Amino acid sequence: MDKTKSLHRISGIIIAIFAAAHLFNHAMAWYGIETHREIMEALRNIYRQPVVETVLLLCFGFQVYSGMKQAVALRKMPHLSLNDRLQMYAGLAFAFFIVQHIGAVVGQRLYFGTNTDFYFAARVVLEAPFKYYFVPYYFLGIMALGVHVAATHRKKIAGMVGEKQATFHGLVITALAFFTAILILYVFMGGRYEIAIPKV
Repeated sequence: MDKTKSLHRISGIIIAIFAAAHLFNHAMAWYGIETHREIMEALRNIYRQPVVETVLLLCFGFQVYSGMKQAVALRKMPHLSLNDRLQMYAGLAFAFFIVQHIGAVVGQRLYFGTNTDFYFAARVVLEAPFKYYFVPYYFLGIMALGVHVAATHRKKIAGMVGEKQATFHGLVITALAFFTAILILYVFMGGRYEIAIPKV
């Protein structure tokens, strides 16, 4: 296996574990802001350890670099399957999301001392004009991750379980991403309970 592809897969697994925990944290805001805060603090005790955070940032950086490199190679191929196209374009969309999201969150924390908590995320999907950009941005970011993981998973298991079963797996993963995105946005936009953004 090509070394870049192998490392892309390994960094992708690490990112997927982090993303699953991160999205779980946001989804648990359904049960209240305090629940979200408690889970967030427990997770931050792990991923904000200097070594862990450095590894995560390196994985994200390499994922963007190697993903774009693979996309360039794929575009040169004469015949791409629908699954390959979904994997490639969803990966590129997620790369855009990663660059902007990590840049904004880490930048706000390190340079401005902003607490990137529940209210940090809720503000941009509640208040105009930010919400007109960030609502679709977050939805498409989660969907890009879901579709990319679904297409990658389908490709990996098709030879073992058959095309039909692999496609079903891909659809389940995509549907899970869709409902997760809807649930998170519903909560953070004040659908579950009233959200009063603290004055800064």
